[in-house]
Amino acid sequence: MTGIQRQAGLNQLEFSMALVLLALIWLAALNRLHELQEIGEKTAVEMTIRNIQSGLRWETSERIITGREASIVELAGSNPVRWLEKPPDGYLGEFSAPPEKFSPGNWYFDTLHRELRYLPVLSRNLECRQCEQSAGEMVLSWRIARVGNPMFGPGDGVRVVVVTPYRWF
Repeated sequence: MTGIQRQAGLNQLEFSMALVLLALIWLAALNRLHELQEIGEKTAVEMTIRNIQSGLRWETSERIITGREASIVELAGSNPVRWLEKPPDGYLGEFSAPPEKFSPGNWYFDTLHRELRYLPVLSRNLECRQCEQSAGEMVLSWRIARVGNPMFGPGDGVRVVVVTPYRWF
């Protein structure tokens, strides 16, 4: 055999470069997966609030149909979960202070402040300057409040309102 024989396979530099490239691809995929999970959580929270609003409209309509318009204002401050067919996943119940099991992904109704509260699991893309903190995490809050409604007269309607304005994405 004459001349230089070429080594078959990858040399150490090529192998290192391949590992770095695979690690970067894996990191990018993991980051995107985390972002998609947060988008999914945001969507689930927003759908829960929309479902509560729909249930509240249903209850309001039923009271109008049965001639109990005056009782609509009594809905203000009530537990919004009452207007869902079933409580959202992670709903712990009604408490006057955060329950011991209030961890990310859980909801509870604060009977003292009359607010529905949620502690997000993922909050990298969540901005909330007025949010209450629970173990260093932001807590989102909503309540059923009286609002003016021309159909009933001033201050005679109710709707779900955000107590802690936030921006998620």
